[in-house]
Amino acid sequence: MTGSFLPHRRLVAALFGTLKLMQMYGREHDASRDGLSNLLQTIHAAIEDNESRVGIRGSRVQVNGRTMRTADCGTLALGFLSAEWSRRMIEIVRFRSDITLDDLSGFGIAFLDVDVSRDDVFEQLVKECARRGVRNVTIEKLEEITPEPVVLEDRRQNAMRGYLRGLRAFKEVLSFKGLDDKKNQRRARRAVQGLVDRFLEDETAVLALAQIRSHDVKLFQHSLHVCLYSLLVGQRLGMSRRQLGELGLAALFHDLGKTEHEENRTRPGPKKQWSTFKDHPAVGARLLLEEGTVHEGMLKAAIVAYEHHAQFDRNGFPRVDYALHLTSRVVAIADCYESLTTTRAYREIPYTTQEALSLMQAKSGTLFDPVLFKVFVNALGVYPVGTLVELSTGEVGIVQVSPSGDAKPSQPTVRIVVTATGELPPETDVNLAETDERDEPLRSILRTLAHHEVFGSVGDYVAAM
Repeated sequence: MTGSFLPHRRLVAALFGTLKLMQMYGREHDASRDGLSNLLQTIHAAIEDNESRVGIRGSRVQVNGRTMRTADCGTLALGFLSAEWSRRMIEIVRFRSDITLDDLSGFGIAFLDVDVSRDDVFEQLVKECARRGVRNVTIEKLEEITPEPVVLEDRRQNAMRGYLRGLRAFKEVLSFKGLDDKKNQRRARRAVQGLVDRFLEDETAVLALAQIRSHDVKLFQHSLHVCLYSLLVGQRLGMSRRQLGELGLAALFHDLGKTEHEENRTRPGPKKQWSTFKDHPAVGARLLLEEGTVHEGMLKAAIVAYEHHAQFDRNGFPRVDYALHLTSRVVAIADCYESLTTTRAYREIPYTTQEALSLMQAKSGTLFDPVLFKVFVNALGVYPVGTLVELSTGEVGIVQVSPSGDAKPSQPTVRIVVTATGELPPETDVNLAETDERDEPLRSILRTLAHHEVFGSVGDYVAAM
């Protein structure tokens, strides 16, 4: 056996991340293909005796016979893999040294598509792998399910499940004519309420997921992130569970009008396309108010869809001569922040949190409600949960907890994910407010980082959270 845990830890993270990416974005997305390529490399790096094998029984996870701890690989990764292995009656997956990208892709598709409700789920998975020509990935059946509980942080697992459920549900709804299906409407409402419940349970676990970025942010992912940021403000305003549900639903549907002109989903240059973009608030409101789609929550969503670009000073579009709804003013702030901090077709490099908030501060009182903007800034923090940061010690960390009370906003609690020497350390959280004997900070933040500067894929970034 190799003397280092590093290849094993990376294999667990890459396997988890790739399966999550394929769930979130589909099989043909660039992010999924990048994840598969990264997974192939990590499998080859971990090869021992012509194979890399991942074995799971209950909460015990082993790579090439070595038991992996939660501190080694993260609670989300181990919890997800333990649960999914068990649902498919798998104990061991063996990746042979001759494995190819086609083998990995075929296995991933078969793994995710198999009907886990069937009693013969394992046998069906074997057949599907064979049908797809998978030759260098083999699985061994779990003969007896151990009733040992999976060791994981329930709140983080619940947050991730809620986020992925929201992505899947809203992706269906935002498909053209998706609102015509009443089942899609109900699915969206349930997904939002599930996110609200997770948010009330542990807002930091949910908010961290809004830091997940890709080079091709789809409308449904943008809308889900706007929902999360809106819930952050709504909770600070003391909204009830029902009010938060209505706010979240309205945030999800704020850009629905863009689905009627799919080719114009980004802010374009030509006048004709700009005209189409300016029409999407009215189009979205019309879609939400059409016969058969009216629901109490949808009425508020229609108002927000119509007003979210109208601006606090009412000089936006469409022009209105009345005070904007509270929900519209909240969503407008969340929408702008999410757009500024995300790569777009018309802007290759996103703004950092600090840059985005500075730009928005200059428009507070004109574009945005100044009171609500202050609530948003105080709730979000200078370094939002999930932000990747480089420290003065040379370490790299992910913000876990924002400062509270009298603590300095520049001193959150971070999880160290890369040491000063480039190693992957055990899961360690440090409070940046800690000082030495001279009362000087032991660590400080030098700058924020994009996930691709540290991690090979979005999946690795998610696993490190």
